[in-house]
Amino acid sequence: MTSGRHILLVEDESAIADLIRTALEASDLRVTACPGVQSAVNAVEQGPVDLAIIDLSLPDGPPDRLIAELKAGGIPLIAISGDPVRLATLTPIPTLEKPFRVRALMELVRSTLDSTAK
Repeated sequence: MTSGRHILLVEDESAIADLIRTALEASDLRVTACPGVQSAVNAVEQGPVDLAIIDLSLPDGPPDRLIAELKAGGIPLIAISGDPVRLATLTPIPTLEKPFRVRALMELVRSTLDSTAK
């Protein structure tokens, strides 16, 4: 995996966010974790992001606008949710249904970053 890549993690459940952050940082990725849509929008405005991992159920509303902005900016993303019906609406975006194995997430992160390597 390319070191130093910047991952935006949008997840409001702190235990899940901590687990994902630990796995990403162990792979030499820089992580900005946000608990909601607005903080994620602010983070994107602060600088470049190589990949976003976004939970679809957030306390400040659905991340649809954020997802549209990321896609428009050419930023790849992975959607995570416990709602398989909601995940299905996002095809062809890579998705993972909760609960998922960290290894599965890391493989998806690796393949997504590899496919967008500059």
